[in-house]
Amino acid sequence: MEREKKVKAGGFLLRLFQGMLVGISGVLPGISGGVLCVVFGVYKPVMEVLSSPFKKIKEHWRLLLPIAVGSAVGFILLVHGVSSLLKNYEALATCVFAGLILGTLPSLIRTAGKEKRTAKSYTAFFVSFAIFFTLFMFLEHGVGFSITPSFLWFALAGAIWGISIVLPGLSSSAILLFLDLFEPIIEGAKHFDFGVLIPLAVGGVGAIVLFAKLINMLYEKHFSVMSHIIIGIVVATTIPIIPLHFASVSAFFVQFVLIVLGFGVAMLFGYVGNKLQ
Repeated sequence: MEREKKVKAGGFLLRLFQGMLVGISGVLPGISGGVLCVVFGVYKPVMEVLSSPFKKIKEHWRLLLPIAVGSAVGFILLVHGVSSLLKNYEALATCVFAGLILGTLPSLIRTAGKEKRTAKSYTAFFVSFAIFFTLFMFLEHGVGFSITPSFLWFALAGAIWGISIVLPGLSSSAILLFLDLFEPIIEGAKHFDFGVLIPLAVGGVGAIVLFAKLINMLYEKHFSVMSHIIIGIVVATTIPIIPLHFASVSAFFVQFVLIVLGFGVAMLFGYVGNKLQ
């Protein structure tokens, strides 16, 4: 009995920490909270609750409560430091982000292989990769207009954030960086600016309500295809943020080590998530 209590307490603390990582991923560019939910084995119950909250909350609340609390704590803790982190150590932080994303791929590939891979699965991977890689390249190099933050733009940012929850692999922060909306949102969150937070919430909740049931249904009916779409998005998200230019040989080695470190951390959590399942 005592051992069972310790196991339950340890599981709660681990889920709490995983929730903190999911919350942090909502702030850090390049990392998808949806992907971490897949890696940690909680994506399916999260989607079931989002698509049918009144029906499924009783079934999953014990599992998801520490995840939800940890997510809020992780977001609040990091939002105060991420702006200065990106300003002062952008290259180093980006390497860690890239490593974390790459480290989720083995777990995602393993999960996608639970059902037989077909020609449709591979086609889904290549099509999703091509679409999102083109989108990210356009956002980074092809956007020829400046964006002035407003209620509608913040609502769009919230919608992007909401979609990134139900569609693993899509990094909302990375897109918002390209649109020059990331810093205004971080500043608004730091100072509890309701002119920023309210449209973010409206857009986020609206996107979740509109897309959660659809994505959940597609997963149930086309699991392999959807899983390979996610892998394509993850690869497309990662390539643009991998550094290609280095100030010196020592800078190359430092950044390479950080990528490997991020990869190892993500692999470790993928292993722990599989064990918990």
